[in-house]
Formats: sequence, structure tokens, C-alpha cells
Amino acid sequence: MRTKAGTILKLRNPIRDYTWGSKDGLSLWAGIKTDGDKPAGEYWMGSHPAAPSFLLLPDGGSISLSKYIRDYPNESLGEKVFAQYGDLPFLFKVLSAAMPLSIQVHPDKKHAETGFEREEKQGIPRSAPERTYKDKNHKPELAVALSSFSALCGFRNPVETAALLGPRLCRYFGFSPLDAESSLRRLLKKILSLDDTKKRLLEEIAIAQAEELVACTDEKSKIAGKITLMCVKQYPQDPGAIAPFFMNVLFLEPGQGIYIPAGVMHAYLEGTILEIMASSDNVIRGGLTHKHIDADELLKTIDFSAKPILIEPAAADIPTEAGIAQEWHWQTPAQEFLLSRIILSESERFYIRVLGPEILLCTKGQTTIDSNSAAEQHMALYRGESVFINDECRACVLRGPGVVYRARVGRDLNIPKNKGAAQ
Repeated sequence: MRTKAGTILKLRNPIRDYTWGSKDGLSLWAGIKTDGDKPAGEYWMGSHPAAPSFLLLPDGGSISLSKYIRDYPNESLGEKVFAQYGDLPFLFKVLSAAMPLSIQVHPDKKHAETGFEREEKQGIPRSAPERTYKDKNHKPELAVALSSFSALCGFRNPVETAALLGPRLCRYFGFSPLDAESSLRRLLKKILSLDDTKKRLLEEIAIAQAEELVACTDEKSKIAGKITLMCVKQYPQDPGAIAPFFMNVLFLEPGQGIYIPAGVMHAYLEGTILEIMASSDNVIRGGLTHKHIDADELLKTIDFSAKPILIEPAAADIPTEAGIAQEWHWQTPAQEFLLSRIILSESERFYIRVLGPEILLCTKGQTTIDSNSAAEQHMALYRGESVFINDECRACVLRGPGVVYRARVGRDLNIPKNKGAAQ
């Protein structure tokens, strides 16, 4: 496999056609070919068993990345990464939403291991709709905007929440800004236990409150009202539609990122992003969905003190034959992954030192890749294409013109502090 396949292999990646997906976002912002007639929500690049990528072999065949790693663990991952993780530790995605995703929380490592073992003992198939824990891993994640992007993420200031809920909803939920965490817990517990009649009543009250907010002069209140009305329209009689009253609304412009640690309640609303995370598909849902909701597990997993982290990319200057190029990094606390962007002009040759498995994705132009390993390779990477670079590569050279995103295992790097957004 090593001598015949080489150390750099193109990937064929699965598209997840979730109902909330955009029909053209993956193609428009990342050059990924889609059906065009049905929603395409996510494009997965990795070895997760739910939807692994396939390596395209020189002889015309293919092998799943998960099997390749199982068969050649040290060659593909390197001894250190294999010893620590046993698999590719990150999952890299392009995500494009035309409507809100489910309100959700991701577990920490302890919750994931406990929940997975519990559901295994209960005999719940991993593909079953009522299954919550698909694997044993936690799922810290980074989202970087390719287009303008909006999300609900974390909880609002309690005084602001009380004002947006208004007197009637505050009485209905027993919400008090003087007892914020307990009040939010009561609110969520009540939302998740409403019968159909009470859901209809809550929707009527919420619509009236949202319309009042849209008519007011405060811009943040207007936005909360508009997003609530949008959620009600797209998810009728779903109590999660009132989430904009108590969750922060965030807007990202291209290049900006947000890191979401375990326990942070969030829901992506609209737009196209790159997403990289620890390799997991554990999602505990709390609304804006037709999928399974485990209210008790959600309330156990939420960390009301956890906060998302807004991240501007930091630039590291890299010498090239044509001068100085810049590699933009989005720094996070996660050890499983690191994401960066390389912008190459036609005259630049960009040297990459490979310290473990990597996935490269070209989103603009095209890039040529030359490996400096024993089995020398030369290939063109076109817009929308990706490659897996195994640990044996050691080094390669990129040439533009193109834009390449680089996903790899997180390590302590000597990267300067934030210099602001990329131009």
C-alpha cells in the first residue's frame, strides 16, 4: 500500500443531505459538486465510521480512510498520534445551512464515555433514531465562516432575557434574572415537557411577543424578534423557536471563527462554514428538530457557565522562494485539531513540514502539490478537491494560485498572538 499508493492521496467524501441543508452553498463557497436538486448539509472529510472518506488509489480503486488507518496505523497517523488516539482524531467538514439546525449541546469526554456504555448495555443500535451517543468521544468544535453566517450560541445576560421574554412569558416560565441558572433550567425543563395543546399556546404568546420586539426601536430586540418568527415559521409548534429570547445571536463574517467547548448550547442558523472537531457525532438535541430529544440528558450536559470563544485568525509569516507568505491559524484549546488557511499566488512555493496526518481542501483556484518523501508525487488539487497526507510524507510543497485550508492534529505551535482578520 505505501509504495503503490504514495503518501498523498485524493479523497472522495460523503455529502450528508440533511433537510436543513442548502442546495447550492457547498458548491458556491467551496466548489464541492452537489446534486443541486436536494439539500446538501454537510461534506465530511475524515474516518468517522458513520460516513468515512475514501482514498482514491493510483490503480483506479479506492479504500475507506477508516480501513486504511486500521490496516496501516503507524504509516497513516504516525506512532505518537496512533498511540494517543487510535484513529484520526479530527473530523473536518464543510457545512451549509439554509435554515436553522437543531438546538444542541455536545458532551465532555466523561459524559460521552458514560452515555455510550449505557446505551450499549441497553442494546440500542448505534443507527437507531433514539440513540444519543454514537461514540465515546467528546466534540469540541471550531466553525470558520466562508460566507456571512449566523448562529444562536450560549445564554444571554439574564436581565436581557427577562426583557425579551416579556412579563407574560416570564410569569409562564417563572423566570427571574435574580436566579438566572435555576430560572433557565426551569424554562428548559418546561419547554421540553409541553404537550401539544401547551405548545400551541406557547407559540401564540411567542409570536405576539416577537412581533412587539420587531416593532420596537432597539436593534438587538428587533433581531431576536425576527429570528424567533423565522424559527416559528420553519419549525411550527416547536418550543425551541423561542430560543432567540434567551440565547445569544452571533453573526460571523468570512474568516471569523467561533470555538464551542462542551456544554455550550448552540444552533447554527444560516450560512456556510468550515467546521473541524474532535472525531465524534454525539449530539444532544433540545429543539428545532424532528429528531430524538433526550430532555434529561440535555439538562445533565448543559454547562451554564461555559462560553463560546470568538476567534480572529492569527498570521504566521512563512518564508517562500518569492518572499513571505502567510498562513492564518485559528487557535483553540483543542488538542485534536488545528485549522489554518494558506493563500498562494501563482509565483509562490509554500513548504509544509508534515508532523502527522493532514487533510488539505482547496476552496479557490487550484494548487499543485509535490511531496518530498521517498515516493515522490506531483498532483493538481482543484477547487472543491481534498487530499489526505499521511505521516510518512514528512514534507511537501504547494504552488498556487489558490486557497487551501489545512486540517491537522493540534500541537503547541509558535504562532504570534492575534494580528486581526485576514485581508
